[in-house]
Amino acid sequence: MAESQSGTVVSTQPKTAQASQRRRKLNKHLIAYSFLIPIFVSMGLFKYYPFYTAILKSFYQWNGANINKFIGLDNFVQLLSDPTFYASLKNVTILTISFVIIQLTLPLYAAVGVFHSNKKLQNGYRVLFLVPMVVPYIIIFLLWRWIYMSNGMLNVLLKSIGLESWTHAWLGESATALGSILFVNFPWIGGIYFLIYLAGLITISPELFEVGRMDGMNAWQRFLHIELPLIRNQIRLVVILAFIHQYQSFENILVLTNGGPGFTTLTPALYLYKKGFEYNELGYASAIGVLIFAILVLFTLAANKLIKPTEKLD
Repeated sequence: MAESQSGTVVSTQPKTAQASQRRRKLNKHLIAYSFLIPIFVSMGLFKYYPFYTAILKSFYQWNGANINKFIGLDNFVQLLSDPTFYASLKNVTILTISFVIIQLTLPLYAAVGVFHSNKKLQNGYRVLFLVPMVVPYIIIFLLWRWIYMSNGMLNVLLKSIGLESWTHAWLGESATALGSILFVNFPWIGGIYFLIYLAGLITISPELFEVGRMDGMNAWQRFLHIELPLIRNQIRLVVILAFIHQYQSFENILVLTNGGPGFTTLTPALYLYKKGFEYNELGYASAIGVLIFAILVLFTLAANKLIKPTEKLD
């Protein structure tokens, strides 16, 4: 007990009890918290520190070795007047918009089909759609590069059915290279986006489907009025993940075309890679990375604002 200046008695026991309770709770979970230390250390070393360094070095003329000169905003001024960078922005915009549209339709269609399929076959369907995730991406890209070769499977198939005039150097012609890259991974169904949609559909109450059947809803009406409104959270997540994935990816283009012919398939991420690791302009590459990060942050904020979350049912 303690006495205040006004003469009133103030009890310190509740505060002491709360502090003691917090200490006991901390000690109880101390071992569990200690397992998080390596995670935060690795994230700091391999995520946050490189991110901080990239922002800092974007204001420098830096080659990663003996040149490290502060130049202020010169990298960004040069970048905003760089025609190659604008060409890469055009290419990645086409690829990203197409990729987002694909991921909003085909995986959703597959997820709805699996969700309403025979319950005994659902697990088998899930496995079939998830098998492509096991194959490393580099193997898939190399396989498609072989398909698109002049003497590859696609041209051989076209010749065998009498469509020799349709054959192309698919990855070597400006008119076909970007579309060929977009077609990689056809039919674009298996993977994480399919799982996200399926998880959203599983959380829908079965009573709602029963009410829909009683009201005489067909499959299309059920999709529009029950399923689609209740998976808006998943749709928003897919839009954001698909945009980020496609906008910052470059491995597929590096393997398939290396940005050619010319700059017809170059993307900002690949341009960053080339400037940093082929031309040793690491300061300029850092500026490209900062601008890509800003674009992704702005898009994520816009998507969260424009795509309304699923309304909770009382």
